[in-house]
Amino acid sequence: MKHRRSNPPGGGPRRARPTGESAAGVPRAPHDRKRGAPPPQAAARPGRRQHPHARAPGASLPEREGRAGPASGAPAPEASRRDASGRDLVFGAEPVHELVAAAPGAVRTLYVRGDLAARFAEDLERVRAAGGQVVAVEAAALARMAGAEARHQGVVALVCEYSYAAFEDVVGAAPDPLLLIDGVTDPRNLGALLRSAEGAGVASVVLARDRTAAITPAAIKSSAGAWAHLKIARCGNVARALEDLKQAGYWIAALAPQGDREIYELDTTRRLALVVGSEGRGVREIVRKNSDFVVRIPMYGKIGSLNVSVAAAVALFEIARRRAAAQTAAGASE
Repeated sequence: MKHRRSNPPGGGPRRARPTGESAAGVPRAPHDRKRGAPPPQAAARPGRRQHPHARAPGASLPEREGRAGPASGAPAPEASRRDASGRDLVFGAEPVHELVAAAPGAVRTLYVRGDLAARFAEDLERVRAAGGQVVAVEAAALARMAGAEARHQGVVALVCEYSYAAFEDVVGAAPDPLLLIDGVTDPRNLGALLRSAEGAGVASVVLARDRTAAITPAAIKSSAGAWAHLKIARCGNVARALEDLKQAGYWIAALAPQGDREIYELDTTRRLALVVGSEGRGVREIVRKNSDFVVRIPMYGKIGSLNVSVAAAVALFEIARRRAAAQTAAGASE
């Protein structure tokens, strides 16, 4: 066990796990360590927060010579070649509207079919106001960008590269609960996880840098705008990240079908970091060994049962529900 820092922010020091303790960990009795009162818990938010980096979640937009209205013609050849890869594109009326509504500064260029400018007028104005460019193009150009089989619905957005928060900043802010995603490779599943996290009141998410999907246009589209309301960081060494979280006062709960306790038995008065693993194999053994608890959801992992994004949603909403109930009970007793 590595030596821990002496005075972690947001909680008392974590003790080293005794030799022979199970990989899943066991709940510590209150006298095992000295801690202050747990931070006040908040119920699920009544509304979405403004994205803290709404100006631009990616690299700064290049300076432009002007902000003229929609121009005629197709994109420049260089832009067309880049767009054809589809790596930086979000398309379709609803996904683009969600993107622009959440973070207009994330759009580098918004391509719209010329005869649909009135329909997308609000989105066009928001992109221009945030410093983006609006370009009117023919339907054939949109089809080349999005792909012949894609339903672009007359609008395609070229987005900036996502700019992640620093892991240290996320830990220092002490969000509770925090979601750590390790090994989810499908960007659509990642987007669904972000959507569930944001809906359950989670403020911050940490992604493993390796073997885990990044914040790409596919994940952005799948998250239905939730990505813009979360502070998202990446970590390189997951085991080290878990140690840092423990130093900061977190208790680590890994979600797995073979967990030694049900999610309904988890002590939600602690500051929690919930870890989810890959779609197929679940959490890795190194995550299990570095977790305080390994929790399960009944039926999770059996045929026809919950996938990783739904399982995470159940766990996160259960945490939020029990904390809200505890607050209500505490208020009634005063």
